[in-house]
Amino acid sequence: MPAPPMPGSLGEKVQQSVCGPCWQEWLRMQVMIINEYRLSLADPQTRTILTQHMEEFLHLKP
Repeated sequence: MPAPPMPGSLGEKVQQSVCGPCWQEWLRMQVMIINEYRLSLADPQTRTILTQHMEEFLHLKP
């Protein structure tokens, strides 16, 4: 990826560890998670939930 897909250290970690096609696959999965759990993007806790799922999906957790 030419640039981090999100700000902060997590964005840098994603940029260094994840290929472009894998990131695109995550974006599709993210939509399914939002729909399945009926997450409201206006809810601040949604970002935490999506971040946890992203780390698991992309194998970023140690």
